[in-house]
Amino acid sequence: MPTEAREIVEPYDDWHALAAPLLARVNPIGLRALEIWQTDVTQVAEFGWLKYVHLTVNTYSSAMWASAHNGGKTCDVIAHWRQAFAVLGIPSAVKTDNGPAYATQKVRQFLQLWGVSHKFGIPHSLTGQAIVEHAHGNLKWVLHKQKRGMQGETLHSQLAKALYTINHLTVPQNSNNPVILNHHPSLQALDEMHQPQAKVRVRNLVTKQWEGPYYLIASGRGYACVSTDTGVCWVPAKCVHPDLRPQRENPADRKAGDRDQNESHQVNEPSSDDSDADDASEHSDGPSTSRH
Repeated sequence: MPTEAREIVEPYDDWHALAAPLLARVNPIGLRALEIWQTDVTQVAEFGWLKYVHLTVNTYSSAMWASAHNGGKTCDVIAHWRQAFAVLGIPSAVKTDNGPAYATQKVRQFLQLWGVSHKFGIPHSLTGQAIVEHAHGNLKWVLHKQKRGMQGETLHSQLAKALYTINHLTVPQNSNNPVILNHHPSLQALDEMHQPQAKVRVRNLVTKQWEGPYYLIASGRGYACVSTDTGVCWVPAKCVHPDLRPQRENPADRKAGDRDQNESHQVNEPSSDDSDADDASEHSDGPSTSRH
C-alpha cells in the first residue's frame, strides 16, 4: 500500500490544492462522523452512459462515497445510498436538494426503514448544498489528475482510486489525520497502539562485537534502521541479524517471583520452635515408662 500511495502522489506537485469542503452558514455540519450527510448528483462526461455520478459527503469528516449510474432517478439514488451505508456507515440524517428524485415516497420509505431522517436544502439556494458541490469539484479534479496514469482502466477503477486518494491520502484543513481516520475514530486508537516490533542484533563495526537486541524500525535493500540506547541508528544490512535467542526474564520480575516463592515456603514450612513444641506435647501425652 505505501508503494501504491507514492505512485499516486509523486507525479503531482500540487496536491495541496485538494482542500477540505467549504463550509457555509446554510450548511450545518455534524459534530460526529455519522450525523449529517449531503448527497447530490453530478455528471462526468468521460464515463459515457454511466456519466451520472451520485456523491455523498460527510459534513464532519469530509469522507465521501461516489458511484456511477446511468441516470438520476430514485432507483439510482437508493442504490447509491446502499453502497454509501456499506462503506461509511448509517448516518442520523442526510440532506439533499428538493429535486424530483429525492422527493418521492420510495426515498422516504427507504430512509425510514434505515432510521435516517431526510432534510431538504433551501429551495433555489446556490449555497444550500455547498459542501457536496465542493466535493464534486474535488472528485473531478482528482479524476483529471489521475487520468494519464489510468489509461485502459475501467471507469469503476478510476472512481475507486480517486475515492481512495481523497479518503485515505488527503489530510483536511485543521487536522493532522487523513479523512478516513477522522471518520472512524476507532482507527485512530488502533493506529496509536504500539505494534509488536522485531528485535535484531547489530554488529559494531569498531569493536566487531554483536550488540543488542534492538528494535528494528525499518529495513530495505542494503540498509536497516534500528532503535538503540543512544537513539536511531542507520546501519548496513549485513550488520543486522535477527535476535533468535529466547526472551530473558526481567531481573526485577525474577526477584519479585523469588521473594513471593520464599514467602510461600515460610508460610507452609513449620518453624523449629513449633517442631520442638510438638515433640514435647507428644511426650507429655504418651504413657509414662519411668519407674519410681
